[in-house]
Parts: sequence; C-alpha cells; structure tokens
Amino acid sequence: MKVLIYGAGVIGGQLAHTLLACGNEVTVIARGEWAETLRTKGLRIRHYIQRKDTTDHPRVLEAPDEERYDIVFAVMQYRQMEKILPDLARVNSPVVVLTGNNLSASEMEAKILENSPAPKTVLFGFGSTAGTRENGRLTAVHTGDGRLTVGKAKEEAPDPVKTILRQVFSGSRLSLVFCDNMDAWLKYHAAFILPVVYLSYKRGCDLKKSTRAERRLLLAAAGDAYHLLMALGYPVRPKGDEKSLEPGPLNAMVRLIIYWMTRTRLGALCTTEHCRHAPGEMEDLDQAFLAIRAKKPDLPMSEFERLRAMMPSWDRIRDTCAGGPGRGE
Repeated sequence: MKVLIYGAGVIGGQLAHTLLACGNEVTVIARGEWAETLRTKGLRIRHYIQRKDTTDHPRVLEAPDEERYDIVFAVMQYRQMEKILPDLARVNSPVVVLTGNNLSASEMEAKILENSPAPKTVLFGFGSTAGTRENGRLTAVHTGDGRLTVGKAKEEAPDPVKTILRQVFSGSRLSLVFCDNMDAWLKYHAAFILPVVYLSYKRGCDLKKSTRAERRLLLAAAGDAYHLLMALGYPVRPKGDEKSLEPGPLNAMVRLIIYWMTRTRLGALCTTEHCRHAPGEMEDLDQAFLAIRAKKPDLPMSEFERLRAMMPSWDRIRDTCAGGPGRGE
C-alpha cells in the first residue's frame, strides 16, 4: 500500500521503518538538513531496547505531492499540527491520521473536513515510541514494533478504515488498539503527562533528583486533573483508567512506572528528553489544559496547582532548554 508520513522524527521515523518492513511504499515529508540527511544517508535508527541499528531508504519529499496515498500519518508536535491542516485537507488520500499529543482533536477534524476537496476520514492516534534525534540518527525506544491507539475524535474508526490500518501493518509486531473516543483519550493522557512535565521542569529535566514526596504529589495532581475531566463529562479513556489513581493493584503498577521513569536512563528517554527538546509543545499542552480548567474554575485542584506552581516560568524554561527537534517531528 502507498503511505505518506508527514514528519520524520522519532515516532514518524520508527513508523516508516515498521511500514517499510511490511512491504508498503512509504514516502516521508521532512525539511532542510534533515531531509538531505535522509536522502543521502538513509533513515538510521538505533533501537535502544533491541540493541540494533537499522537503515531504511523511504522516498523523501519536502512538501506533499499530487500522488494518491492509501493512508496519511501526520506525526508532528501539537503546536505544529495546526500549521499543516491545510496540507492534510488537500492531500490525495481517503484517510488521515493525526498522531501525537492533541487537545484540539474535534476542532482539527472539523478544519480538515471543511477544506478537503474530497471525502476523508480523519483519525487521531498516539504511538508508544519515544526517543531522541541526534547527529543524523534517531534513537527509538519501543517494544515490538510499538503500540498505536487510534480512532475518530468521538467514535471508533469505520470498519473499512480499520481494514486499511490492519493491512498496512500486516506482518508487523505493532499493537493496534482501536478507541471509540480519541478526543477524551488524548485529554486524559495529557492529564497524567502534564504533572510529569511540571515535575520534570522543576527538577531541571532530571527526574532522578525527584523525591518520594514529589512523586506522591505527581500522582495526586494527576488525580485532580482526571476529576476535572470527569466533572466536565469527558468519558474516561481507556475505560476504567481512573482506577489507576486510586488505591489498588493498578495504582501500585502506576507507582512502579513512575519510579522507573524517574530512576532509569530508559525512563529519561521516554519522558525528560522530550521535555528538554520540546518546551514549546509542553507549553501549548499546558495552556490548552488551563483553558479546559477554566470551564470549571470552582472545582478544587489544589495538588495540581501546587505542583504546577513549583516549576519555573515558561520564559525561563524556553531559555534554559536545549530546544531543537522533538521526538514527534
């Protein structure tokens, strides 16, 4: 099948590697020096857990062309996705999947459909891959070929579109999970991730310096954010996920994950490295979540607000972080 991937950072690059291995014709869109690197040296990935290196040679463009594609994946940072919506509306494909952090799923879907010259199905996805891009090479952290949770903003993907997704990943070890409300899924994901972001910036993007009390506060802050979304009527996705923040086996597992995130190099690649290299995206997520918070200003969120107040200002964070490409570009 013919696949276009808009964005060739860690997630987009690993996606391209997986789809090429399945026998698809893959085109990636990249720009500037990175596009030239991909053309001359190939898509080089160090698979961190698997301890192996791969080099692939997808077709590389710097802008969408007139070709017809069976499916398009847009893998960009949240703040950059808005800028490419006109391209996604015009691209010649019946299916477009916006992949990554997104607190504006319904709004982006509407903009694409309003400006598309032909019928399209717009989906939203989130991949489990993390990592960094340095010295012309990606370092990707994933198990198997990763995991992709995907669906429409307010419902599951239609069966014919599910068939396309299964076909393009046929033969891979990617775990494909369909969700009936990705708008809610992405909001609850942000509700958990933002406290991690706040603590990461408080600790100068070194979560190994975090204390046990700070990790407890992180969980309490995430609980506040979940309660806000539930009070606003957003259905919890994944279903039952709110139990992970209450006493019990799921909560014990989450505590173990947080400990792993804050104590290992692998955890740093999955969390603080993205905070370090993508402060703009983190700020946009923060501001978008505050806009959701403003819909229920009287709801107590003392732990969330206390943790958020501990990090430096966004101006200071932008000045001290390395900047550069994030994992989603």
